[in-house]
Amino acid sequence: MSSKKEKRCFTIMIVPHSEEATFSLRLPLFVVQVAVGILVLGVAGFSALGYAYLKAAAEAREAQALRDLNRAQQEEIDSLAIETERMMDQLRDVDELVKFVTEKLELEEEEVDEALENQSDSNSNSSTPRYNGYASNSKSPSLEMTGPLAYERPYDQAQSSGNLLERTSGNIEVLKNIVPERSETLDLLGEYAERAKAKPSIWPARGRVSSGFGMRSIPYGGGYQFHTGVDIIGSRGSPIWATADGKVTFSGYRGSFGNLLIIDHGYGYETYYAHLAGFAVNKGDQVERGETIGYMGASGRTTGVHLHYEVHNEGSPVNPERYFE
Repeated sequence: MSSKKEKRCFTIMIVPHSEEATFSLRLPLFVVQVAVGILVLGVAGFSALGYAYLKAAAEAREAQALRDLNRAQQEEIDSLAIETERMMDQLRDVDELVKFVTEKLELEEEEVDEALENQSDSNSNSSTPRYNGYASNSKSPSLEMTGPLAYERPYDQAQSSGNLLERTSGNIEVLKNIVPERSETLDLLGEYAERAKAKPSIWPARGRVSSGFGMRSIPYGGGYQFHTGVDIIGSRGSPIWATADGKVTFSGYRGSFGNLLIIDHGYGYETYYAHLAGFAVNKGDQVERGETIGYMGASGRTTGVHLHYEVHNEGSPVNPERYFE
């Protein structure tokens, strides 16, 4: 019985390299088995903990990457939202200015539409990008923030940031096409304004027309001649007004015209003011519509005090009465 128990022991012998006596340690077999079991369980536990740690670290890195991506997308959405608002403000400012200029010029809406259509026709050969079913031209999406330009703040629908980012980018592309075209409209109205300022449109003096434009009998010497302007009778020394903005290109005495002023208004318009008693401006001066430029007199070849007034368009005299308002 005792020999059987001895066989169920586990002996550990330690043999030193020196001449010292050996040392042996006898352990029961079940103790060794328990120790081995504990060691195996410890290794398995550490392995499981290591795997869990590595998995958690990978998930943490993935979550951080997603957070970084979401942050980048949110920053891009915020940037696009700011740009969209800025361009909408710019578009509203341009449209307000277009409306203001149109009202100041008293242009009929049909005139502006016709001009825009002509402008659109001139660009019909160019490819026009389309967004959300609308061509990006002056008659594309309305200025109101509805329809294809419907704009929602990114904070209202954070869960659909992808669609919002795409929609906002599309809106900005539409705005980038609309704003330049609104600016072209403004440039067109600006040209209308310049043409309106250059067009003679008021009476040059106070008085009445004594001789109109066209064939008439010569008031001295008999016969007939083509009268290239109108004669306005008034009081000596009364003011003569520029009928449009322009630059004085001649100020002096010229033959039968006597004291003559010529103003170049641009866009093919020139006006002549003859028989003046004196000048209020000189050659090279810039004048404005309604500004006093001279005084009525009877210089040159004339039968009495009056103003001989001519309007030239593209170098040819036209009936000045067509421009009186």
